[in-house]
Amino acid sequence: MDRGAPPETRYSRGAAATEAVESRPPTAPERLAYLDNLRALLIAGIIAAHAVTSYADFGSWTYQDVREATISPVAETIFVIVVSIGALFLMGLFFLISGLLTHDAMTRKGPRRFVSDRLLRLGVPWAVYTLLLWPLLEFALLEPLQHRGSYWWWFAHGDPLLDNGPMWFVGVLLIYSLGYVAWIRIFPRPPAEPGPVRGRRLAALAIAIGASTFVVRLAFPMNSGQVLNLHLFWWPQCLAAFVLGVVAAPRGWLRPVADDLYRRCGVATLLATLSLPLMILSAEPLGLDEEAYFGGWQLPALLTATVEGVLAVAAPIWVLGLGQRHLNRTSRFRRAQARSSYAAFIVQGHVLVGLALLLRPTDLPADVKALALAVLGVAGSFWVAWLLVSRTRLRRIL
Repeated sequence: MDRGAPPETRYSRGAAATEAVESRPPTAPERLAYLDNLRALLIAGIIAAHAVTSYADFGSWTYQDVREATISPVAETIFVIVVSIGALFLMGLFFLISGLLTHDAMTRKGPRRFVSDRLLRLGVPWAVYTLLLWPLLEFALLEPLQHRGSYWWWFAHGDPLLDNGPMWFVGVLLIYSLGYVAWIRIFPRPPAEPGPVRGRRLAALAIAIGASTFVVRLAFPMNSGQVLNLHLFWWPQCLAAFVLGVVAAPRGWLRPVADDLYRRCGVATLLATLSLPLMILSAEPLGLDEEAYFGGWQLPALLTATVEGVLAVAAPIWVLGLGQRHLNRTSRFRRAQARSSYAAFIVQGHVLVGLALLLRPTDLPADVKALALAVLGVAGSFWVAWLLVSRTRLRRIL
């Protein structure tokens, strides 16, 4: 979530634009419109997905434990397909962008300032959220309905222990960032020479992600809980994407995404995406449930990991290229969205739960509630976030 970015020029189509985009390390924290816009859109999508999950049987979100209505089977099926596709590459895209910006920030700031900055901007929000904000939210939401005991009971018996909701991403990014600093301090390397990325390297990375994901999910199936909510079942994808970003940044592999690579990744993304609805819709006729795809020594889990390996490499690169080609416009409103996106990601849980409680007494169908919560949740999260970053001292952290 680093706010710095390399001083690249605007991206437009064609070879001339490819030459215009610089791959040299940044010298100033200049923002890139396409990265700002892309990140704001992705965070809005995550908030909307959590809103719909509040009324669904699929996925995991705190309001599900007390929901008063459930979306229709048709809406559930559409939601499962859309979320399943996003789950197989969305975190990889976030970590790819984070890896690109991590290298740039490290080059610009140096190790000591970089570490202190990361501890402030990632470590402090993560710690406060994990130890205070999320436990308080769950206690306030669930205790009046479930009567389990004191606040301390909820804090000590959380599942997983020290749950932090959506902020798991920030904690894992902090771990990767500090690990990167330690790595380059122990194994320093000369500056990399710019050049094109080879397709066979990306193919090998996709295979490695698929194989390691299958192995990891033998012990940690998807949606399983770990201490600090680390989401270890996603680590092969997340770590590989972060490392790809760090390695790609000084070599200019993705600045911009070359036309040929953009097309090939688009085709691979399309083919892998088309296979997912077939897998999901065939589960019931084959007598399978969603757990069969989440992990274990079984064919559905292997197929899911294989598709995820392809999507985790191809889809983030394709979406990044899409942003470079179509999301370079900016305005005061878009800059405000970009400036608020990190804070919106942090406050989304409290905003969504608050709005869901306001909608709770109404007689609206669950499908309508889910849609209303998605729209209001995105708008409300970004509005609260803008107030925090524009009118409080938290702007220094957020």
